[in-house]
Amino acid sequence: MHTSEHHTIFYPDDPEELSAQSARRPELTSKTDKLTSLPAAIIAPHASYPVALDLLHQSFSAVSELCPKLVVILAPLHQQALDIDKPQFLFFPTEEGITLPHTEIMYATEIRSTLLSLFTDAIKAENSYFVEEAAVELTLPLVDAYYKGIPVLPLLTNTVDADQCRTYAAVVKKIVALVPETLFVVSANLNAILPSELALDHANAVVSLLEKGEPLLESVRSKRISSCSIAAFEALRHQGWGKNGWAFTLFSTEGRACVQLPKQIQIQTKERLVWHASATRKEV
Repeated sequence: MHTSEHHTIFYPDDPEELSAQSARRPELTSKTDKLTSLPAAIIAPHASYPVALDLLHQSFSAVSELCPKLVVILAPLHQQALDIDKPQFLFFPTEEGITLPHTEIMYATEIRSTLLSLFTDAIKAENSYFVEEAAVELTLPLVDAYYKGIPVLPLLTNTVDADQCRTYAAVVKKIVALVPETLFVVSANLNAILPSELALDHANAVVSLLEKGEPLLESVRSKRISSCSIAAFEALRHQGWGKNGWAFTLFSTEGRACVQLPKQIQIQTKERLVWHASATRKEV
């Protein structure tokens, strides 16, 4: 078992406090916004709990009535893959699971082994990236609170290469073939840390594209968008289940929430901002 690396900084290290924050389920999503079938996908932001916890609960509450047999976390890698690990560009953690301050979470080891054998040129089990990357770990307490005992399969990547994104889509498709009752959690923020006005422009641009289910890679190349989870969104865009688009329910920056993104900065307290969001992939 691995041991958590990012408690204290991103989420509480006190077991009782972490359990309480993960378990509280404010009724933030109306009944009509709840998803009704699997496979399904949600967006869960990655930031410290004081910033992101309400949005995390907003996303998970939309799927709280589902009963997945597998939770897959599609998360960004905020560093370059080492040359020794190439040509692989998707990374699994090693070991059987992870020990958090308040519980243990088991990985889906059989499915991991199957995917490693089928996509040898694309996927590698390498835990060093998970030591540095907090996005998966801060999501796990919510996964445990809403789906206690369900195995988890985390994936990291930083690719924006079109061919690799298509391979990523094939991996996602295979996961659904193996376990149709899968919940995908896309750990994503709407933009990179940018000057406040540019950050809002990027956030509005990516939300518009995601709502319509449109391709993202050209907008990455033209530097119109900068979300760190482009590859995961592209992989899900190529899936045949659900509807090709996302429904956004809540946004925030610096802990201030709003139901719609503004078109211009209203109150500026920092020169550089990141926008966060809660969303679900649309159902048919």
